[in-house]
Amino acid sequence: MPIKINGMITNNDDAPIYRDWLGMDVVSPQDVEDALQDYGEEDIDVNVNSFGGEVDPAAQIYTMLRNTKNKVIVNIESSAYSAGTIIVMAGDVVRISPSAQMMIHKASSGAMGNSDDLQKGAQMLDSTDKTIANVYATKTGKPIEDFLALMAKETWLSPQDAIDLGLADEIMEFNAEPITNSSKPIIAYDKVQKIKGLVEENKELKQNKENSQPEDTLYQQKLAIFLDKKESQNE
Repeated sequence: MPIKINGMITNNDDAPIYRDWLGMDVVSPQDVEDALQDYGEEDIDVNVNSFGGEVDPAAQIYTMLRNTKNKVIVNIESSAYSAGTIIVMAGDVVRISPSAQMMIHKASSGAMGNSDDLQKGAQMLDSTDKTIANVYATKTGKPIEDFLALMAKETWLSPQDAIDLGLADEIMEFNAEPITNSSKPIIAYDKVQKIKGLVEENKELKQNKENSQPEDTLYQQKLAIFLDKKESQNE
């Protein structure tokens, strides 16, 4: 089962409140740590649909995933915003749906107090922004300053934008080939599709007697598909 990063990212202590009392989708470092226990040596799939949340728990999840010896494949299914993008950067391969988006911006807080307190709060936020930008830079090889500038503008990224920046590696492709579970051999999907095309072609040719081909020619073309031979050409 894939590890799901859904909803808000929060700390271990607050997660039960959001989840059990408020009915919200949340994920905490403990959730991910527990899920990792179910994996052996196989690849780890991480499906992300998150609007972000707290930076520290996101950083903890990122570090856990980076520390695992398994290959980590991150799938952005719909949204990877704010702190959610930190976790995304843990992927050895980051795949993004053609319908998904990413968004990066500067950190914020509810700092209160006197002028000294507010200056300390501003310093903390500057440091947090640099840390987040460093995560992006580590993934992409691009300068931290590039991402600090994008974060300052609150930048929304299409799948191709994310690819161009190096924040994602590939756009998901959806294959119509069915997943099978059979005790008997099954004809390869691409072979079936070729035969279907030949059948349709034969129907059209039969409707036009001038261009019709012998039925045994269609049989030979079917046979060539199974034998991985080059399809015979009409003479």
